[in-house]
Amino acid sequence: MDIEIQSLCAADIPQAMDLKNALGWNQTPEDWRRFLQLSPLGSFKAMRGGQMVGTAVAHVFDRVCWIGMVIVREGCRQQGVGRLMMKRCLEFSAEQGCSLVVLNATREAVGLYGSLGFRPEFLIGTARGTIANGGQFAPGQPTRGEFTPGADSPATKTYQIRRIEGGDLDAIVSLDAEAQGAEREALLMRLVEQYPGSGFVCLGPDCRLEGFALHRPGVHSIQIGPLIARGHIQAESLLRAVCSDLLASGGATGITLTVSLNNTGMRHMLNRWGLSAEPRLTRMSRGWKRLQAREEMIYAFSGPEKG
Repeated sequence: MDIEIQSLCAADIPQAMDLKNALGWNQTPEDWRRFLQLSPLGSFKAMRGGQMVGTAVAHVFDRVCWIGMVIVREGCRQQGVGRLMMKRCLEFSAEQGCSLVVLNATREAVGLYGSLGFRPEFLIGTARGTIANGGQFAPGQPTRGEFTPGADSPATKTYQIRRIEGGDLDAIVSLDAEAQGAEREALLMRLVEQYPGSGFVCLGPDCRLEGFALHRPGVHSIQIGPLIARGHIQAESLLRAVCSDLLASGGATGITLTVSLNNTGMRHMLNRWGLSAEPRLTRMSRGWKRLQAREEMIYAFSGPEKG
C-alpha cells in the first residue's frame, strides 16, 4: 500500500480541518495548533500520492499516552490507513516510555482498536443544547433544544464561584490529576492561556478548591469541559456559572458536553435541565494497568479527542 506516515505540522491544519469537517466534529484550527504545541513529535498524517488521507495525534501526560483525532478520508477507509497510523502512535508511546495508552473510540473504530489490544472500559456520551433567554427543548429531540439555567439552590450558597485567576493553576492541576489519574499540567495551562476569562473555580468555606470548569469555542458550538468537581452541587454551580456567562454575551449559544455515562450525577443533572447524553464513544485502554481515575469527579471531559 502506497501510504506514508509523516509528521503533521502547522501548514497541514487547513487540510486537517477539511478531513475533520467532513465528519462534523467540533474542533477548530486553534485546537489543532494546541495539539501540535503539546505534541509536535506525536502528531502524524497519512499521505498517499501527495494527498493527506488521514491524521492521528498522540499526547503524553504523566507517562500516559492519549490518542485522538484519528481520521481517515472517506474513500480510503477499510484499506489499512487507520491501522498504520495507530501503529505509529503506539510506537511513539513506546518511545516515550508510556505503560498505558488511552483513547475514545467511535462505534466504527472499536473493532480496529480491539484488534490492536485495546479493551473497552465505559461509554461516553455527548449532550448538546442551545442556551437562550427562554424556551424548552423541542419534543422528540432529546439532545437538542433551548433551555434557561434555573436559579441557584440554597445549597449552592455554601460555595464561592469566581473566574479563574493565575494563582489557581496549581490547585487546578492537582484536582484534575486526582480525578483523571494522571497529571495534565501542560494541557490545562495551554487551555487557560488560549481562552483567558473562560473558566471558573468553585471554592469551599475553607477556600479549598472544590471544582473548576473551562469552556472554549468550537466550529458549531461551545465545548464545555473539563468540568471537575468533588460533588454534584459544586459541579452544577460551575455549570450554571458557565451558562450564565454565555447568556451574558447575548443571543442563542450552542453548547456541547462530552460526559462519562458512568457519572450518574451528571446524567441526572442534565436530565433535570432537559438534556440527555447520547452514547457516541467507548473509552478504551491498552497497557498493564487501568487508568486510576476517580470518575465520579469527572463531570465533563475536555473534549472527545483526548479525555
